[in-house]
Amino acid sequence: MADNKEPELFVQEDADGTATVELNEPIEDNTPVERQSQADTGDEDHPDDSEAVRAARRARRRSKKDLIRKTNDEKDVRLQMLQRQNEEYERRLGQLEQKTHNNDVNSIEKQVADQKVRLEYAKMQLANATAAGDGNGAVQAQDELYEARRDLDTLEGNRRQMAQQSRQPQVDPNIKRNASTWVDRNNWYDPNLRDEDSKIAKAIDETLTQSGWDPKTEEYWDELDNRLQKRLPHRYNSNNEGREQVRSPRNTVGSSGREASAAYGGTNKTFTLSAEMVRAMKDAGMWDNPDKRAKMIRRYATDAKTNSRN
Repeated sequence: MADNKEPELFVQEDADGTATVELNEPIEDNTPVERQSQADTGDEDHPDDSEAVRAARRARRRSKKDLIRKTNDEKDVRLQMLQRQNEEYERRLGQLEQKTHNNDVNSIEKQVADQKVRLEYAKMQLANATAAGDGNGAVQAQDELYEARRDLDTLEGNRRQMAQQSRQPQVDPNIKRNASTWVDRNNWYDPNLRDEDSKIAKAIDETLTQSGWDPKTEEYWDELDNRLQKRLPHRYNSNNEGREQVRSPRNTVGSSGREASAAYGGTNKTFTLSAEMVRAMKDAGMWDNPDKRAKMIRRYATDAKTNSRN
């Protein structure tokens, strides 16, 4: 009986959720999936077809390709729209936080002013009670004076703290988001700089900023990874069963898998699965089944190569 099992592939998962696959044969030669896809849809050509039939099939295939391109374009437009909406929400949140802060400042200034009036009034009451020889009144005025001073000290302390926070530079939300993403992807980095590698990363980060690189852009963080890979190669290499494989600092992740393997950071003999692809296979229960996983990986690789030509 013929063995229909797929040859086992070497798969290396990366920390950012992607996975790099060593294929047993180049992607260009792995075409049966594409032919099978055409056969399943009835779009394959036959030697005995008339020219009209072939023309109709070619038109149908072009329509399908146009539909795929249109769908991908719509996905890109929606993604850009969501990104713009997210930036707008962050901008509005920043404005709201600033407005709230200003209101808090105005409120505490009024409380301080009111408390100073209360303090002066307590002093006046104490002076009057003392002059009149009113012992009970003097005691009450003394208590009121103590409470007014205590409350005033508390309010002035809060005001100083609020003023100090106002002087601290506000971090751009785009920078905060990009930095958070980078730290999540490079979990070896210690923000407290308690190890040498983290200190080197921080130094290169500051060098980039001083050189004019903009941390609000993805290019900044790509360049940071590129420089760190040269300075800290052990942080960008993965070791599995004695085989060491260099991971590219940043993989281009396509939501539709339409980029070729090279666009993902692969070659004719390698293919990089996006984090979405890996997650989809795990959710479908294919990841832990070597045969099903290999078949799906070859399907992804062939689809990516085919779509890149379209």
